[in-house]
Amino acid sequence: MNDAILEGLASFDFPLKEIWISAARFHFQNLEPEISQLSAGSRVLEIGCGAGLLLTMLRQTNPKIFMEGIEPLAGGFEATADMLRYFQSLGTLIGHQPYESFEPSERYDLVYLVNVMEHLPDWRHFLNTVPRFLKPDGRCLVLCPNYDFPFEPHFNRPVIGSKSTMARLFRRRIAWVEDTYGVHGLWDSLNFVRLSEIKRQLADTPLSLKVRHDVSDRMIARFDTDDVYRNHLAFIGAFGKILKGLRVTKLLRLKRLENLQPYIFLEFRYRPASENLAAKEALP
Repeated sequence: MNDAILEGLASFDFPLKEIWISAARFHFQNLEPEISQLSAGSRVLEIGCGAGLLLTMLRQTNPKIFMEGIEPLAGGFEATADMLRYFQSLGTLIGHQPYESFEPSERYDLVYLVNVMEHLPDWRHFLNTVPRFLKPDGRCLVLCPNYDFPFEPHFNRPVIGSKSTMARLFRRRIAWVEDTYGVHGLWDSLNFVRLSEIKRQLADTPLSLKVRHDVSDRMIARFDTDDVYRNHLAFIGAFGKILKGLRVTKLLRLKRLENLQPYIFLEFRYRPASENLAAKEALP
């Protein structure tokens, strides 16, 4: 069924299409096991669903789960409006609005964001907002780059100094990427979110965090099976294979080193009230 969905994209021609298909296939593998284990009638929300490709793939393989998405179509991705309407015509529910103004009719068993956290105007505000979307036993899954690891994957450049410093150093690269792929405003949308900062912010929320380490090995393995991904991030792929060969990726599973993972898979849940004070006292 998902192959038919992907074949339906043949009529759309835009520079990011192959990259988006590659990402949707990869993240389908990450998220489908999470959604398929939900009971019939469960509610799932994708925040920042883009044109709706991944959401449509997951919805059609889990027809007994209620799934919907919201997408503001901002930050360089406005050109996907036609493709979004295509997925809506397949029955995918997509609201054209940001999470800040979204008022769900009911709370969700699962909320997920894929490559969205790093584009939010205020990711701290988002973490404070997550609880109003979740049922008491609900979860929020976040997959995104981690800027504790000094590499910027959208522009394929090392992180050097501040964002303004990088804008000066890599202004030609930034202009080339935004012009070539038609994503003007992409650089401005990046917030350089860090796992270490997310952990500190959680003390001010009722949420607990589980870092899912298995995604690192899957990202590295992806370079052997995904030509589009390999060509897009050739440098970081070669670096990742070296780290895996040296067993460094296993060290990144340790609590003290996990902040250095280049890409993170995070699971947020409500924290028991009794643990709230302990979480704040544990801060450095």
